[in-house]
Amino acid sequence: MSDLASLQTLFGSALDAAHAQADALNMFLGETEQIKHRFKIYRANTLANAIKAIEAAYPAVEKIVGTEFFSGLAREYRLRFASQAGDLNKYGEFFADFLADFPPARDIAYLADVARLEWLVHRAHYAADPPAFDPASLASVPLQQQLDLRPRLHPACHVMYSVHPIARIWQVHQDTFSDVFEVDFSQKPGYALVSRPHFKVEVACISDAEAAFLSAAIGGTTLASALTAAHERDVSFDLGRSLAAWVQSSVIVDFELNEA
Repeated sequence: MSDLASLQTLFGSALDAAHAQADALNMFLGETEQIKHRFKIYRANTLANAIKAIEAAYPAVEKIVGTEFFSGLAREYRLRFASQAGDLNKYGEFFADFLADFPPARDIAYLADVARLEWLVHRAHYAADPPAFDPASLASVPLQQQLDLRPRLHPACHVMYSVHPIARIWQVHQDTFSDVFEVDFSQKPGYALVSRPHFKVEVACISDAEAAFLSAAIGGTTLASALTAAHERDVSFDLGRSLAAWVQSSVIVDFELNEA
């Protein structure tokens, strides 16, 4: 490891762990107390920026537990998980796992799953925009080959399973929500779809058959295989109606002919 890399590693370790600060102070020239003071300011700013990044990624979790408790969670997370990228929008990936293992957060059984959903929403917000879909491109595909097409989903789309009604929990904690604040926790386990039909990310409950189809499509399978997966969950699954709705809402953004 180069001298520069060693110094960077030492400096980063000191920002993440107070016990490593003493060694890092030897990197600097000047009055010891002044160096300590400046390092403390830098460390505090780094922590504050990390907490802001967590707050930005998990607003529903913050509303559920309250601002004060959430700030404590974010601080604990920062002390246990260092940033691995210069882009703070990528920070917070393991927050749900942290909540699942952190005793003070376990009293809210659904909290970790809401965090998992929020991270998918966060990722969807920054996902790339795909090229515009051209329906005419399918005109040259023979009828007998149409089930060999592979549907391609928007990069923002994700499917998530939970034993809790996480889609509804997420919805009622949005700033724009104006309906009755009510969540039916007696609902059976199910799936949530994260999508970005225009410029705003949306979350919706979807059926087991829809989840099976979309999960298969995300895996790169053909329409035929995805349809089989959906029919294994529900024989009444309507492929034509579902495809029309998903293309309309930009869940599916293209179809590619399977060359295999």
